[in-house]
Order: sequence, then structure tokens, then C-alpha cells
Amino acid sequence: MGWTEIFKKAKLKADPRIRWFGKLPTYPDYYSSPADEDWVIEFNDFVLKGFEVLQRRMSGAQKSLPRLPVSACTIRLPKSEMTVFGTFLDFGGDMRGRPFPMCFYVGVPTSLWPGPDSDRLVSAARALRDLLSLRREVASFINSPGRFETVFSDRQVDLSGIDDESVDDSWTQTASSIVFADWFDSVRDGLKEKDSDTWLRLVRCWGDNLATIDDKSFEPTMRFPLAMRMPLDVQIAGWLRWLESRMDLRRRMLSMIVSGDFDDSDGGLTVVAREIVPEDFLLFAPGVATLPYLDDLSAVADGEEAEAASGAPDDSSLRRGQIETWIAFVEEAPC
Repeated sequence: MGWTEIFKKAKLKADPRIRWFGKLPTYPDYYSSPADEDWVIEFNDFVLKGFEVLQRRMSGAQKSLPRLPVSACTIRLPKSEMTVFGTFLDFGGDMRGRPFPMCFYVGVPTSLWPGPDSDRLVSAARALRDLLSLRREVASFINSPGRFETVFSDRQVDLSGIDDESVDDSWTQTASSIVFADWFDSVRDGLKEKDSDTWLRLVRCWGDNLATIDDKSFEPTMRFPLAMRMPLDVQIAGWLRWLESRMDLRRRMLSMIVSGDFDDSDGGLTVVAREIVPEDFLLFAPGVATLPYLDDLSAVADGEEAEAASGAPDDSSLRRGQIETWIAFVEEAPC
């Protein structure tokens, strides 16, 4: 490593200052914090171009633009090599009725937060919870509008533990207390396959296929069901643990999106195992399951085509009664 590389790495540090970009019904234009860093400009540009993609898609289908579900994300920016921890909140757009979400976000150099993986998620989940908690303050601001900067500037998010050294597997304790049958019952309505034994068998086969084709050219976009009324950080860490035994996550540009109705039971974790592009803004929108490039575990179903594709035997070890807890499910090794 040369002196220039050493100096450049020494300058890298997390930026905990909350930035914002988007629209609220109290103003006819964008609320935007100063674009004082390249990564801020790059993220805002991703949101702008991505929302244009969504508008074109909905316009072509001759549909009105629906509100986006509440979402939290970790986005790996390819140019500035920063990872954005952010939230997407949709309050209906500006005072002229033009739709657009409101984003709050912070940044961490991608090289300082490897993975993400299951044992490095606890601190990241805390940061995303802090950003999501701004929903209540935004609602209060809308009801009693004033200067946006007075309410939201000079704010920071605790980014301690989001680095290349800190690990924390404390989530496994909670995961051991979540009864798998309860989790499945919570997500059942959002699944195409309603029978738990069949779903377990199909998911096992899906994961085995994933393990056999994992190479550098394989860049999947995957979605996993979440029970929104159960601990989300534990479920996200669990799905990452499930993936870790089937894919090498550490060598990938891995972005994640968590979205859903937090007052309901239906939600999802989307994992993008490649460089993010503006078209991926569709992953934040309703109807995400219809995207042709998305492999969605909520959509796996039994039938002749599924049986032919899997060739999976009816293994009694995959039956619901044999998997008692969430941690037992996610730590089951592939064939």
C-alpha cells in the first residue's frame, strides 16, 4: 500500500450528521440539507432518478402514484464508496400535491463497515431505529409548521459500533425465544404458500440452489418475509445468517431495504447483492413482488413446476414441528 492510500484511508470516517431530502405538504418545493459532500449529492441523485423511474412505470400502467411504505435502508453508493443509512417516509408530497418521499440519512465509508453480516447488524439497526423515530417529529412539524432547519438541523445519529471491528451476536438470544410457529403464523397472509411444512421444504430447496450457483457473476436481488410486529433487527440478522451459509456476503456490494406497514404484519427485507442502480428505487414501492428480477421467498409455492425445479424429497426434518425457534430455522445448514 502506497502513502497516498494510507493517507486516504486515514481520512475516512463516519458522518453522523443527519441529512434530509424530500417533500412535505408544508412547502411547494424540496426540503434539502446542504449538499456539502459528494456522497450526499450521489444519494440525492439516486432518489431523484429512482423516483422518475417509478413515475414512468406507474404512468405507463395508467395508475395514480401510491404512497410509499415506510422503509429503512443501507445503500452502498458505488461512486463515493459510502454506505448510506436512511429512511424513506412518504407524507404525500408537497403542498401542490406533487408526490415525493422525505428521506433522512447518515453516511459511513463502505470500507469501514464490511458485510453487512449478521453479527454487525445490531449497531446498524440502532441507527436505523433512530432515523425512523423522526416520523413522529415530522408529523408534529406538519401540524405546527415552522422553519425546518430549526427542528432538524444539528442532529446526529449514534454510529458507534458501525465499524470493521465491532461484532455483536446478542440478537441470537432473542431469536432463540421466538417460536417459529408464531413467526410463520404472523407472515402467513403475505405468503403464496400457506402450508408451513411445504413452505419450509421449498425454502430449503431455494437455499440449496442458491448455494450451488454462488459465484462472482451471480448478482441476485432477493426478498424475505418479515413479521412487522416482531423484533425486526432479530429477523434481519437471522435472514443474513441464513444467507451467510449459502453465499459469501463479505465480498459483495450488499445493500438492504426493509419496508412495510409497521402497523400491520406484512413486510419484507430486500437484499441487493450487486451495485445499486436507479431502477432499484422500485424496490421501495408497493408491488415490489411483481418485479421480474426479484427472487421472493414470499412467492415460492408448491405445484408441478416447483416440484420439477426442486426435486426435493419430503424430508421430515424440515417439518414445522422439528423447527421450534427462529434461530433453529435460520441456522439450519444447506445440503
